[in-house]
Amino acid sequence: MRVFFMVLILTLLSYHSASGASPSSRYLTDKQHREHNRLRLWQQAQHRIATSAQLLASASPEVKKRDRQLALSLLNRGIIPGDTGLGWAPLDPDELLRETGSPHLLATLEKVITILEAQIGLPYRWGGQTPTQGFDCSGLVWFAFREYVNWPLPRTASGLFNDKRMAAVSSRRLRRGDLLFFTIHRQTQPDHVGIYLGNHQFIEAPRTGLAIRISQLDTPFWQQHYAGARRVLSETTLRDAHPTSLPHSF
Repeated sequence: MRVFFMVLILTLLSYHSASGASPSSRYLTDKQHREHNRLRLWQQAQHRIATSAQLLASASPEVKKRDRQLALSLLNRGIIPGDTGLGWAPLDPDELLRETGSPHLLATLEKVITILEAQIGLPYRWGGQTPTQGFDCSGLVWFAFREYVNWPLPRTASGLFNDKRMAAVSSRRLRRGDLLFFTIHRQTQPDHVGIYLGNHQFIEAPRTGLAIRISQLDTPFWQQHYAGARRVLSETTLRDAHPTSLPHSF
């Protein structure tokens, strides 16, 4: 009986001691638990990354072929794999350049897109071809591409559409920088032009009263009036030496 009471007293004392732990000791315990969880999650993430790398390295030729075809389909829509939040890039950098063009061509195209994006919000102006004047649709094309092609660009939408120095492009093969043509008021010749940005979007100077904007190519209106596309920048049309005396804006 005496032993029983001694065990009971020791149990009560240990419980009292545990329940009376100081706030600082409880904080230290919680901090240790958080650090342990962070370490465990980090190790799990590292394991997933290593596993993904091993799976990619050991992928079968069929899987690699499928991934490459998917990457090429993205390129044709104006998307560069690995640069759009997809988290993967089945094409290595050298192959990516072979499929999309030379480094010089790609760099030039990005300069053109930068020029175009800088004009968003400026007013439409019939006959305009500078930021000071405003732009009409073909004036915007002329302003953006004029320094980078090796011939004088036509100044109307129909003239651009019929220029034989530019290759016709099917709607399934559109790439960033291609010219898109529409028949809005005419039925036989295009009277409107925009520049494709990828992902079914294009930049345009629409009409009087509106500003330069980005529009959706896959909407019913544009699909109904779509007349075709032309590739203005290519290895054969790219000017080798760009003049430095012509500024991008006036």
